[in-house]
Amino acid sequence: MSLKVKQAILKVRQMLCLGEAVHYGSISKAAEKNAMKQSNFSVQIKQLEEEIGEQLILRLPHGVKLTEAGQKLYTLVCDLDNVLNKVSSLDLKVFHVGGAIRLWTSDGLGIGYLSECLSDFYTRYPRVNVEILCSLEMPKPDQFDMAIVYSEPKDKTFKIVDKFDLQFSLYASRKYLSEFGYPKNQKDILENHRLCTRDNYASVWPAWDAFIQNSRQLAATTNSSAMLLQLIKKGIGIGLLPRGTAEKETDLVCLPVFKLNLHHKFWIVVRQEVKDIDKIKALTGFIEEKSQTLVS
Repeated sequence: MSLKVKQAILKVRQMLCLGEAVHYGSISKAAEKNAMKQSNFSVQIKQLEEEIGEQLILRLPHGVKLTEAGQKLYTLVCDLDNVLNKVSSLDLKVFHVGGAIRLWTSDGLGIGYLSECLSDFYTRYPRVNVEILCSLEMPKPDQFDMAIVYSEPKDKTFKIVDKFDLQFSLYASRKYLSEFGYPKNQKDILENHRLCTRDNYASVWPAWDAFIQNSRQLAATTNSSAMLLQLIKKGIGIGLLPRGTAEKETDLVCLPVFKLNLHHKFWIVVRQEVKDIDKIKALTGFIEEKSQTLVS
């Protein structure tokens, strides 16, 4: 072992001893927690002080206290501790996980979900490539590995990874509100405001269908969730959006005067015959881990 490495190991040991003494508020307690003799533990800190040429801690009758020099060094000790924790938690197995995953979703709820999910997933598994297949009709099972579906699978072809229940609210852009004003109530919305909607919302929510039928100004209808979001953002009209998607748009405002309680469930499923492949297990495990934060 080179002299440089030996010196670095000694310095790391001394700095960690300082950090532990501060953490436990006592050299004796820190030594005990680290299975070291108090005298040996104290020597480590003393040697660090001698090398730096400054007293780092005040040894008080009931513990220790950092000096001004000690406080400056302690910030570096915390940085060192964070690096060591990251090394300890590093899972090198992820570098052996790679390949393509075919994931199908319609142009609907899954789009907002995927944009939230995949960024962190790629950071953790850089060698995995997710091929996102979007279409209105679900392809045959052998054409994808995972899917986002809007009815619970009843057959044994698929394994359910997770289930979500999206809450919907009515939103308008700040541009729209500045031009047409803030709706006073639902009657005001129906009589004086322009609405935008997705065509399948009527079949999903009969209450929304009835609401739309009573509207005097239906500005636009689309079969695309992405297009509906753009219509609302551009001020064409007001419309229903998933809260988890809309609340990330700084220009959109929720309209609490709209009282209908609308929500939509969806399931993430994986084909049984591929569920035990490493890359698939990586994505399904990630989804299960992150499920509480991905959808509001």
